[in-house]
Amino acid sequence: MSEKLEGLLETKESKLLSFCSVMQKIKLQFVNDTSEFASKWYEDTARQYITKYYEVSFNLPTQSFVAFKAKVRKLTAESKIISETSLSQPGVWWHEKPELHAAVSLYDQLGDQQVGNKYPEIIDKYVRVVLGQLGIILEEFGFNIRTVAAYGLSHQEYWFQKSDEKIISPYFPHMLEWSNSMKETLREYNSLYGQALLTLHEIQSIKGEIKRRKIIDLWDSTP
Repeated sequence: MSEKLEGLLETKESKLLSFCSVMQKIKLQFVNDTSEFASKWYEDTARQYITKYYEVSFNLPTQSFVAFKAKVRKLTAESKIISETSLSQPGVWWHEKPELHAAVSLYDQLGDQQVGNKYPEIIDKYVRVVLGQLGIILEEFGFNIRTVAAYGLSHQEYWFQKSDEKIISPYFPHMLEWSNSMKETLREYNSLYGQALLTLHEIQSIKGEIKRRKIIDLWDSTP
């Protein structure tokens, strides 16, 4: 019986590795989806802010306005690197370090077009860090954004977050709608996550049963 359990354990562990391999590919796809989304978002949002704060825009010297646009374009070109860095932080992706007691709902997407979408915080906060990089440029050129501290004029927007380690990083704080490809890719990840988490629980259960049988065998064989 113990040999059957050992064989079953091997099968389940192989299945988990297979899940994690596919999940890694989905993670890379999500990073790419985020990069494409951020690239367009940087351009679109910069356009919104030069009109939202048109007086700031008109008061910028021509040289500064050109420099502002150049920095936005550079940021757009670097969206892939920024997305990879932000979305590769430890603890973001379950498959990189499978955790038995992780919440089943860790990667759930809630809501709809009527009530608004709510994305899983474990991913959404890093997407917002990617987008928050634009805030650094907006702040530099006087567009009423703060990305480093919560002081200044009362009408300024605070584009930053403070981590549990008290580290401040740029962060887009307003309503946000992910691209359809981002949402679909994460749904794929979530589907596999549920299956992989269940498999990990099965592995732990089999390991427990093997240990229980071994201790019973030891007891029975002890004079």
